[in-house]
Parts: sequence; structure tokens; C-alpha cells
Amino acid sequence: MIAISATDKKLTTSMDIRFGRAPYFLLTDGETSRFVSNPFCNEESDIGPRLVQFLKEKEVTRIVTGEVGPKAKAKLDELKIQIIMLSEDKISLQHVLKKMNLLR
Repeated sequence: MIAISATDKKLTTSMDIRFGRAPYFLLTDGETSRFVSNPFCNEESDIGPRLVQFLKEKEVTRIVTGEVGPKAKAKLDELKIQIIMLSEDKISLQHVLKKMNLLR
């Protein structure tokens, strides 16, 4: 399962470059897709590690986002979740899916 940080719950929306503060994540396996809300985006501290654990429980094995902090990166490494960082600003979720050959 792949998680892509998202600014809204639509495929036409932009990928959110802020991993921990992204309000939503698009979860997809190439066959089915769904959006989940980030339960930690309004928290004050330790967002990254808790969010990584939350996504692991959703069977996520790869995350696509723009920026990841050091605590989140450590947790990703610990749980063996691959991180794919895209530096493009305002890239749509559809475009990300096409880049990953998950959308034709």
C-alpha cells in the first residue's frame, strides 16, 4: 500500500509537501484507493513518528511526500517503510499516480 500526502480528498488536488501536517493521505495499491484523515495534523509535537505508526497500521509500505522530519525518518527506517520524496510544488495526486504507473 502506498500513502501520498494530500491537501484535500480529491485526485485533482495537490500533493501536500508537509508529511506531518498533511490533512489527508491517499492510500492506494494500484487497484483500490481511499482517503484517510491525518489524526495528528493539528497536534503540537511528535507528529511524525505517530503518523508513521498510524500509516503502518494501514499496511502502508511506501510514502510519497515532499518533506520528512528526522523523527519521522527514524521511525520510517525502523518500520522499513520506503520514503519517496518529490520536490515538485503543486503536483496533483493524479500526476503522482501516473509517475508511479498506478494511473493510466
